[in-house]
Amino acid sequence: MRNETDRALADLVESYEHAFNANEAGAMNDLFANDPVFVNFGGKLVRGKESLYRSQSAVFGPGGPLEDVSVDYTVESVTHLAPGLAAVHARQRTARSEAGGAEWSGDPVEAMFMVIAELVDGEWRIRIGQNTPVT
Repeated sequence: MRNETDRALADLVESYEHAFNANEAGAMNDLFANDPVFVNFGGKLVRGKESLYRSQSAVFGPGGPLEDVSVDYTVESVTHLAPGLAAVHARQRTARSEAGGAEWSGDPVEAMFMVIAELVDGEWRIRIGQNTPVT
């Protein structure tokens, strides 16, 4: 059975999934610490919440490449690095509802989503993240 911290970290990933699928760049950005570093699916390094928000708004906004994409995340690993600091690895896949209820072979959005989460004022936030495509 997972402990309370692991559940809270899984909730962070679930909140990220919800924001992704709802195209809510603001809600997604709120899940990040004040000075995040993120490497997106295309390999672009983004630093800072303001830059990250601009990037998120572009990909989720009208005509953006993720506007009509929905995903599911499955937490595969939680590693506690220090008190209030953890690494989380989650598999990203096209949402089953879009895949007709089955997993896709060669899913174009399958990735490993890795975050270093830190506890900030009692809430887990993403400090560092990377979304690596599975090839």
